[in-house]
Amino acid sequence: MADSEALKTADKFFELPSLPNGKVLLVKAAGTSSKKAKPTTQAARLGVRVKKVFISRQWVRDYNAVCGFAEDHISLTAPQVIAGPLHMYLMSRKEHPFAMLGMVHLHNDIELIKPLEFETAYDVVVSIGDTRAIPQGLEFDVLTEYMKDGEVVWRATMAILSRVKGMPKPAGKPAPLEALSAANAQYVPIKVPEDQGRKYAKVSNDYNPIHLYARTAKLFGFKQAIAHGMWTAAKSLSLIESSMDKPASRFKVSFKQPVILPSRGTLKFVGDKAGTKFELLAERDSKLLIVGEVA
Repeated sequence: MADSEALKTADKFFELPSLPNGKVLLVKAAGTSSKKAKPTTQAARLGVRVKKVFISRQWVRDYNAVCGFAEDHISLTAPQVIAGPLHMYLMSRKEHPFAMLGMVHLHNDIELIKPLEFETAYDVVVSIGDTRAIPQGLEFDVLTEYMKDGEVVWRATMAILSRVKGMPKPAGKPAPLEALSAANAQYVPIKVPEDQGRKYAKVSNDYNPIHLYARTAKLFGFKQAIAHGMWTAAKSLSLIESSMDKPASRFKVSFKQPVILPSRGTLKFVGDKAGTKFELLAERDSKLLIVGEVA
C-alpha cells in the first residue's frame, strides 16, 4: 500500500468491511448542520479503506443508461460514484469540522492509470487532503484511489467548498474565463428532464433533496431542483467520448453554475492531438455551467 496517497496523508484511518449505506449517511449528514467553521479552520486528515470492492456489471449498465455511456463501458466517472458512500462517511464524521449539507462540489480531476475490469477485487481508499482559503469560504480536497495488488490503477481529486463567513475579500475581480473558440467547435444539445435527479439518485444512491423535487430543493434555498454535478459531468463526458477514437484516460471538470431541472443546454467542445476542451452552456442565457478537459 506504499503507493497510496490517501494512506500517506491521513492522521486518522478507518477500515470498513464493506461500503456503507448512503441513505443512512445522508440522514447522519443532516446532524452536522450545527458545525460552524471559521476562516482558520482546517479539514481533519481522515482516511478510510474498504477491501475487495467489485465493480458490478449490472450496476454499470444501469449507470450508463442514465448517463449515456456504452452498455458495458466502465467510464472514468463510475468509480467515483461507487466510492460516494466513503466520501459521505468521512465528511459526516464528528472529526470533520464542516457541516455536510450545503457543501458545493467545485472541481474534479480523474485519472485512469490502468484499465478497470469486472470481477476484479479492488481496495478503495478515500482521504481528506489539503484545505485552501478562497473568497467564498474554505475549499478542501477529497482523494479517492482504486488499488489492485498494492498499485493505484485509478485516482481522483474532488475539491469541495464549505461556505464560511468572514473570509478576506479578494484584492480584485478574477479574470473571466476565455470562451472556447467557435472555429472547429462541435455543438451538441442536451435536454435535462424534470425527473433527471430522481433517475440518477437510483443508480448513484445520492438522494440529496436538492436534486429530487422543487419543493424539497426550496427547503435549501433553491427555486428549483438542480441536477447532480456528477451526472452533468458524466453526460458531457459520454457525448465527448462518442467522438473520440478511444476511451478517455483523464477528465478534468469545474462546476460553475447549477443545472436547473428541467432545462436545456448546449455542449460545446473542441478537440486536438492534446485532448478536448469543453464547456456546457445554458440554452436560455448562454450562462457557463461547467468547463473542463478530456484526454
